[in-house]
Parts: sequence; C-alpha cells; structure tokens
Amino acid sequence: MLSTVKKIDEISKQTIQVSDAYMTLWKEEIVFTWQWWFGVTITFITWLLWLILHKKESRYRLLSAGFFVGVVSVSLDTIGVQMGLWAYRYDVLPFIPAYVPYDLSLMPVVIMGLIQLKPRFSPFLKGLIFAVLTTFVGEPLIYWIGIYDLLNWKMIYSLPIYFIIYFLASHIAFSEKYDTL
Repeated sequence: MLSTVKKIDEISKQTIQVSDAYMTLWKEEIVFTWQWWFGVTITFITWLLWLILHKKESRYRLLSAGFFVGVVSVSLDTIGVQMGLWAYRYDVLPFIPAYVPYDLSLMPVVIMGLIQLKPRFSPFLKGLIFAVLTTFVGEPLIYWIGIYDLLNWKMIYSLPIYFIIYFLASHIAFSEKYDTL
C-alpha cells in the first residue's frame, strides 16, 4: 500500500501529464479558432464599452462590485469544472479552468452596467432580471455555439447563483463607504 505522500505525488504527475496534453491540444486545435476569437473579442469589447459608458464618478464603487463578481465567478466556475459539473471547450487561456471572457468580462461588466443604470430601481428586481437573462439567454448561447458543455449540471441551477451574485455586488456598490453613484 502506497503512503499518502506517494499517492499525492502520483496524482500530481498525472495532473501535469493531463495539463501538458491539454496545452498541446489548445495550441494545435483551439487557439485562433472562431470560438477562441469570439472569447477574445467579447473580453475586449465588453471592457472597452465599460470604459466609454461608465460614470467616471462611480468608477471605484463599480469596480469594487465588478472585482467581487469576477472573483466569485472564477472561483465558482473553477469548482464546477473541477467537480465535473460542466466543461469549457474553447478556453481563451488554457491554464485557467474557468471561462475568462464570461467570468472576468461579461459578468462583471454587465452587473456594473445594471448597477449604474437606474440606481434607485429595486436591486431585487434587477437581480432577478439579470439571473433570468443570464440563465436562459447567456448560458444557452455559449452552449449552442459549443463553448460550454453541461456534464452534471442543469442551467436552471444557475438561476439562484446569478441572483445572489448580482444582489451581493449591488450591496457592495451601494455600501455607505462610497459617496455617490
């Protein structure tokens, strides 16, 4: 029977082999495909639009909320991929299991935009609208174009998660630590 340390070392070696195989596949068959360019494009366009359209006086408040969304999204996405709940097929960056264009661009920027738009409107209703659109439009779109694959997950499970992420981000943005929105 192998000791725990030897078992961990063996799994680490296997992980490195799988990572090397994926990196080779990514370089040879994923990078520069239209799906890869789609991810790169939405990453840059979303942030470019935010830079142009955001309220400059609310920048730090919005970025605080956006940073929260990005960290939570990447973390939850990574957990989901590692647990085999879903997979991404056209990663923009091959060494991050989460889908970067969605987690670090689309999610934070859309939420920051919603927080900025009609700031007095109910965060509960905004969160619900965001969750419904993300669950029933955003996820199906990336599934349909082949970027996202459901392994042991149903899109409907994402609905409360998206709502909670929006609601908490809104709470951060409207924290009394900030003067204006």
